[in-house]
Amino acid sequence: MVFKSNKGESVFISWSGGKDSYLSLLLAREKDLNVVCLLSFVGADGYSRSHGLKTNLLKEQAKALGLPLHLEEVTWESYEAGFERAVRVLREHYSITGGVFGDINLEEHRQWVEKMTDRCQINYNLPLWLMEERAVSEELIKRGGKALIVAIRSDLIDRKWLGRVMDADYINYCVDIGISPCGEGGEAHTLVVDGPSFHQPLHYITGSVRQKENRSILDLSLPPTS
Repeated sequence: MVFKSNKGESVFISWSGGKDSYLSLLLAREKDLNVVCLLSFVGADGYSRSHGLKTNLLKEQAKALGLPLHLEEVTWESYEAGFERAVRVLREHYSITGGVFGDINLEEHRQWVEKMTDRCQINYNLPLWLMEERAVSEELIKRGGKALIVAIRSDLIDRKWLGRVMDADYINYCVDIGISPCGEGGEAHTLVVDGPSFHQPLHYITGSVRQKENRSILDLSLPPTS
């Protein structure tokens, strides 16, 4: 764990909608940080940059968590400028002085976080930093979090896992075939649909599977409103 913010400091969560950002939210609150909002980066196509999720799913998820969600539209080329722009907005609207990020052990990711938070003059917090990869997924399950597997590297992972809630069987499967059980290398992505801090579960409808190069992505939609 790495915490640079002080107790009671107002922070945002860098939000993918998946298990790492969700677990970071829980741990940040346990450190008495004041989580005031979620921040997600999205593309012009209406999908999140991190996990390829529809933005209306992220909005409904944030609503279920009782937190405001700020969506910042970026391209990969404009990501850094978008981060700086988003921090300015969050500082103005929520008086944030820090951010929380779900990175685990990729040094280049930590260096990027340090660079950008220093540039924006805010503190950074890495609640999962240097946790053992299996322990990250096991901690989520132990706490009652339900993470739906929404994207996989189909050249590495059997498609039968797509659309299932991550459990001990999935963790053991990943260990057995020699890949990260928490998907730190992009082997799989998740969407958290229920758990602590949810006021109600996130309801969704599963659709078809999109294939993008070596990645299989489950199409999810919100149920129609009555």
